[in-house]
Amino acid sequence: MKRRMTGSVTGAIALFIASSMVTSILGFRQFERITTTPAWVMSANLPQGSIITRDSLEQVRIDKDLTETSIQNPRQLLGRELKIGKRSGDLVRQQDIKLPAQTSLSHAIPAGRVLYTLPNVHGGMPFSKLSTGDRLDVVVRGNRVVRTVARDIQLIGIINPEKGNLVEKDKGVMSLLQPNSSEREISPGHPSLVMAVRPADVFPLASIGAKDKVSLILHSAHDIAMGKKINVDPEKTYREVEVVSGLQRSKVRIGL
Repeated sequence: MKRRMTGSVTGAIALFIASSMVTSILGFRQFERITTTPAWVMSANLPQGSIITRDSLEQVRIDKDLTETSIQNPRQLLGRELKIGKRSGDLVRQQDIKLPAQTSLSHAIPAGRVLYTLPNVHGGMPFSKLSTGDRLDVVVRGNRVVRTVARDIQLIGIINPEKGNLVEKDKGVMSLLQPNSSEREISPGHPSLVMAVRPADVFPLASIGAKDKVSLILHSAHDIAMGKKINVDPEKTYREVEVVSGLQRSKVRIGL
């Protein structure tokens, strides 16, 4: 005669099965994190000669070994022309895209921006790891006040006065930037950043004093590729009031 299982026994068996399934799922996810990595691949089939856009890329997890020779900085992919056709899910390698033809320096400046050189930048940032197209914010500290003087500037190149040349990842128009002797005297031992900035940022950048400490905030290439903009400015705890004394005008900050 068969014995019926009690409710507690049935519950224990169900709990054991559920625990086993959860453990298997967690184990699989842990294994996946160890053996795979997020990577940018083609999101659709593109024929030879196509231009890579944001819609052409998607991020998926693939085997780590497969990404070693591929381009994983979206800034180096967007706007480039494919030399060969690509299928959905394919990685893009350096030999798969056409290098931009060398042209005048003015063609390297995006529309609506101007070229500006920030000299004598030092400390904190691994300049050798920066690439053309990286996006930066410039934060300055002086007289116990921290302020953001320029936002979302685009790096064009880096002039290294010690080496006497431009530190660059992509050859082409940037080879036209070569520091002369006077530039090396202005910035001894520290690199100068060549940047594409908005016209409104020129005077705030030029107003940086010799004793001010400059800090650079580097934005993620993945956020830029997805159209995200991260604001590093703190919430305002003050307001500015304009004070007029005769012909003199000044602004005073009043705490809220």
